[in-house]
Amino acid sequence: MPELGALIRQLQSRFVRSAEPHRVFDALLPELLRLGESEYGFIAEVWRQPDGTPYLKIFTLSNIAWDAASREQVERQRVDGMEFHNLKTLFGAALVTGETVIANDAPNDPRRGGGLPQGHQALNTFLGVPLHYGSELVGMIGLANRRPGYDRALLDALDPLFQSMAGIIASVQLDRQRRAAESALRASEERWRHSFEMAGAGIAQTGADGRLLEVNARFCEIVGRSRDELLAGSFRELTHPEDLADDEDLLRRLVAGQVLRENREKRYLRPDGTALWVQLTVTAVFDAQGRFQHTVTVALDIDQRRRAEAALQEREALFTKLADRVPGVLLQFNVDAQGVARVPYASRGLHELFELDPDGAVRDDARLMIERVAKGQRKRVWETLERAGQRLEPWAIEFEVDLPSRGRRAVEAQGSPERLPDGSTTWHGYISDITDRKHADAALMNAQAAARANEAKTEFLSRMSHELRTPLNAVLGFTQLLLGDPSAPLQDGQRVRLGHIERAGQHLLAMIGDVLDLSRIETGSLPLQPQPVGLSALVTESFALVLPTAHASGVTLIRRGPGDLHVTADPMRLRQVLVNLLSNAVKYNRSGGQVVVETESIDEHTVRIAVTDTGMGMTPAQQLHLFEPFNRLGAERSSIEGTGLGLAITLRLVELMDGRISVHSQPGSGSTFHVELRRAPAPPGPPAATGQMVPDPSRPAASDSTPHSVLYAEDNRLNIELVQQLLLLRSGCELRVAYTGREAIESARREPPDLLLIDMHLGDMSGLEVLDALRDDAALAQVPRIALSADAQPQVVRAARERGFDEYLTKPVDVAELLRCLDHHLVTRRPAR
Repeated sequence: MPELGALIRQLQSRFVRSAEPHRVFDALLPELLRLGESEYGFIAEVWRQPDGTPYLKIFTLSNIAWDAASREQVERQRVDGMEFHNLKTLFGAALVTGETVIANDAPNDPRRGGGLPQGHQALNTFLGVPLHYGSELVGMIGLANRRPGYDRALLDALDPLFQSMAGIIASVQLDRQRRAAESALRASEERWRHSFEMAGAGIAQTGADGRLLEVNARFCEIVGRSRDELLAGSFRELTHPEDLADDEDLLRRLVAGQVLRENREKRYLRPDGTALWVQLTVTAVFDAQGRFQHTVTVALDIDQRRRAEAALQEREALFTKLADRVPGVLLQFNVDAQGVARVPYASRGLHELFELDPDGAVRDDARLMIERVAKGQRKRVWETLERAGQRLEPWAIEFEVDLPSRGRRAVEAQGSPERLPDGSTTWHGYISDITDRKHADAALMNAQAAARANEAKTEFLSRMSHELRTPLNAVLGFTQLLLGDPSAPLQDGQRVRLGHIERAGQHLLAMIGDVLDLSRIETGSLPLQPQPVGLSALVTESFALVLPTAHASGVTLIRRGPGDLHVTADPMRLRQVLVNLLSNAVKYNRSGGQVVVETESIDEHTVRIAVTDTGMGMTPAQQLHLFEPFNRLGAERSSIEGTGLGLAITLRLVELMDGRISVHSQPGSGSTFHVELRRAPAPPGPPAATGQMVPDPSRPAASDSTPHSVLYAEDNRLNIELVQQLLLLRSGCELRVAYTGREAIESARREPPDLLLIDMHLGDMSGLEVLDALRDDAALAQVPRIALSADAQPQVVRAARERGFDEYLTKPVDVAELLRCLDHHLVTRRPAR
């Protein structure tokens, strides 16, 4: 065939120009059919399944007179290739054996496994030629219906073309493999770059001259420099001078190939000059010809490495433990039709929970395991197990086991039964040790009992406070009336004795308040409302409260510091802290001494309040016990009054406000208390008051000749008499008394008063209930409502104000405060009637 050489050259030229095999073979197939005197045929590539089974993917297929739908499907699959997987065919025989198949009686050839698809052109003769490239089967040619039939002569004549086609198909496969390899390489490089940048360790590449070629973000973070700064220099600028010689020697050996990798510790220098110890793994990288390329350095700081090693050891221990056993025992418990129990499977936890070998005799006889159950509980355990097996319902029970070495333990068992074909029942379940949980439950019950005891203590203290405040109301109230009544002048001796009574009552009242505060702090029930507090106003108010005592003791109060400092604190509790420190500084001072309050900002976040006195000072031993409750450091043997609770409460209040308190003192040189709190920005607008206004006992009663009616709801006759005596100091005030809440409601509705004075705890209802009953009465809408009660709990006071009380005064009543309240609500307001 003289034209064969030209056809081969044309085939190769087309492949070089196009490199798309289906187009090359589309043009070749008609020529091949002509040379092979065949009616139709195909050219295909051999592919293989994952298990190695070959199949064909068609490059080109001549028109074989299929229907339009089949031809359309073939056309859609031209690029990806139509696949043929049926090996029970003539071409399948060639594909499996790798040998040429000549079938000149195709319809009757035994290698033909089935008929042709509907519409397929008749197959009379067939030639299947496997195309080999070297030892690999790479493709196949199929020709059909040569009239004289196919023979070896035709094969020999076309063999050069077949060899050329095999080379082209092999090239296609090699190109496909190359592109796949390139794609995999790109993906690998992208993964490497991503891993390089996202690595938790610092990574750097260094050239033979020591210059840094590449660094990742973590390396920049470790050495504290930017990527650009690092790539402009070498490792030498980063290395501690004492480590530089060793690093230079290591680089020389790596470049020379004397060592391929080395682990060592060294120090890097950060920009601020601090040294950072790191663990380095330095590896030399060479190309295929053995030429040095660069080093790869992986850097970890030592602390991170140690934490990582500890974490790794912990994880390994955990994984080992999980591999050996789960908490408790996973098991299968089988009871056959004759009632014989076995344990076909038990996890390693059986060793600890029952002190039995899961691979031992218990597999065939569970009596060893059953005997571990506490004697008095075996019958109950077995009966519940049998009942669950009969009903095929879940089994759950708690019982105890007696172990040879560990004694009695509490366990919990759960299982789900399954009836097996042989009539036996197998429970799939677990048994866990709940001894600790039982102990925890007991501890919880004890904690709950302790909480109930705390609640009972709180309730007791509250009741004690109420019961003590009620008689104190009469003691202090009548004392103040006697001392301040201008109509009944007192002799000097009487005034002195009444002063003693008043001071003793105030001391008892202060102790009640301190005990309640300390109790609320210890139980966590003391409410705080942190907010910006201006120290200038706070110091002014605190001075006003302490000034009378300071004057009486001959002590001068001095303030220093800027007037615009604010701290974050509860205003009422911070005032309590400052007043307590000021009171102590005055009490334990000397006549003619000073108390200095200085406020200053010690940094942008902290403000310090310093209270300094010129008193007797304290020894270091006394300072160790300064904040202990009821410890007055020996002052209880002096004439100075106190409860021993003030500083204990002060310490706890400061800590609750996220602050700290400290003391500096020397005997004979006075003391300085420092309170440090978080600084706060000044709130907008005028400075807010830190609490209720300080009553001014010297304020005179306003002159008003208009009669006023006060309705007082109170069930204690002493309290009623005290208010009656007090109102005698205000002419024109008529007092009406209601002994019950119901009586107060009826009286107010019948004849609306100018002011309601209501005790919070009446015999038949609370003061809040009285207020609620009167709230919707239009005739009483403008009547001031004042609560007067021995219950001084902050939450009670807050609830009363939120419900509608205009004022809340606590017993023992402060005469000046109550008179101020009456003046405000009766004299400055017109009567409601």
